[in-house]
This record gives sequence, structure tokens and C-alpha cells, in this order.
Amino acid sequence: MKRLQNLALLLAMTCSVPAWSQAAAPAGSDSIVLRAGDFNLTQADYEKLVLGYERASGAPTTGPSPQSKQTGQEVASLLALVSEAQRRKIDQDPKTAALIRVRGYVLLANALLASLTAEAKKDEAGTRALYESEKNTYIEITARQILIRHQGSATDKPGVATSKRSEAQAKAEAAALYAKVKAGAKFSELAKKSSEDETTKAKGGELPPFSRGVMQAEFEAAAFSLPVGGVSEPVKTKYGYHLIEIVERRPFPFERVKPTLEFLRAKQKLEEISKSGIQLSDAYFKP
Repeated sequence: MKRLQNLALLLAMTCSVPAWSQAAAPAGSDSIVLRAGDFNLTQADYEKLVLGYERASGAPTTGPSPQSKQTGQEVASLLALVSEAQRRKIDQDPKTAALIRVRGYVLLANALLASLTAEAKKDEAGTRALYESEKNTYIEITARQILIRHQGSATDKPGVATSKRSEAQAKAEAAALYAKVKAGAKFSELAKKSSEDETTKAKGGELPPFSRGVMQAEFEAAAFSLPVGGVSEPVKTKYGYHLIEIVERRPFPFERVKPTLEFLRAKQKLEEISKSGIQLSDAYFKP
């Protein structure tokens, strides 16, 4: 099945094959290495064509090897199918021709993104400037929590007994604990006594360091809005009500986020290009 999908993919890319690949090799050129349908490919022509071939089992290979022969057999099978499709004039069907053209445009746009990413990799100064401006985005937090559960609240641990308190009672208990922290009680000691998070309670509520996109959205929004030493008011998630204390905030090292930032810069440039110089006829594209 994967091989058929592979053939279908390259078929879409090569239904309009350049004339150089369909003609017999002129005298004095490389010898013919592949014949299939209407195609007679020299070594040079074959190696140009195979650059665009994607194999499910890995990159295509050339030269004398079993892997290379397998690639050659797959490409030959594809070209036999292309020849038959062209004999039936399927490539001249307007819908098929348009589909091939648009897929080619998509491939070209993807190649542009790859080129822009390569350009960004050569401009470390620009990537470092973006890193400096986005330090508040690429940070990691160490925090403590106190969790108060209620009837119906979720748990990630099987076998944990459901709390009998109502949601209103859980919220009120969390608010009372918050008041104690604000009055000077030590957060970690309250967590050891009162938190119902089985994983962190014994450690004074301390969570493993986390970055954005890891925790529940409500928990994350509260945590990342707090300064070091700050404590949140009760935050509701599906697990119950949390109090959050921030222990440490630290930016990711540049090298850790460098590939992400390079790709982000390339995508931003791609977006700029995609919107530049565009005009649509209001008479045709009615709002």
C-alpha cells in the first residue's frame, strides 16, 4: 500500500514530464539506464528525476546496489503508469491538469520555506535578536501547588478516592488557605498538610519545571502571570482548585530554542511574502 501511495504521489508530480526525459538519448550522451513506457532515461536524466522521488522506506539511492535497484524498479513502474495515463490523455483533463499545477505550486512554496529557513540559519544575529525580544515566551517555571479536590474532579491516578466535599466547599477551603499564605504561613508547609495532589504533597507541593503548553490552560495562565515568590488566588481546573506559588523563572538557553526561532523567522518572512503585492477584483471576489 505504501508503495502505491508513493507512486501516486510522484505521479502527481511528473504527469507533465520534461521533454528531455521522454526522448531517446542523443548520440554521445550517457547510456540508457532505464526504459519504461515512452521513457528512455540516461544515467544523468534518471539521477535528475530521482531527486524528486520520495520512498516510504527511506531516501532513494543511485548506483550499483540492491537499494538502488529497488528505487529504479519503483521509478520505472511509475513511468510506465505515466506513459499509459498520457496515452489516454488523462493529463489533458482540465481538472487533472489544474490539480497537478496546484500541487506543483505547493511544492514550490514548501521549497521556498526551506530556503528561507536556510537563510535564517546563516543569520544568527537576527535569531539572537528575536530570542532577546521573546524571552518572556521561552521560559521555564518551577512552582509549588496546593490542590483541593471536590466531587467530580478529575485525577490522573487510578484508584484515588473521590472527594466528598462540594465544589463550593473546595473553593472556600482553597480561599482560606490563600488567606493563610497572605498572612505569612509558609506555602510548602501548608502543601504538606492540606494539598490533595498525591504526587507533590510530600515535596511541599513542588512540581517539576514546566514550560508553556504543558499544564492545564487555566493553571498555565495563572502561573505565567506571576512573579517569582508570587502566589495565585484559587485557580479552578478539572482537577479542583489550585494555589500556585512561583519558585523560579528562567529563560531557555539560546541553543535550545535556536532551531524553533529560525523556523519562526522563516515562517514570518513567508507570511510577509504571501501578503505582498496581492490584488483581488472586488467585482469578482464579492465580500
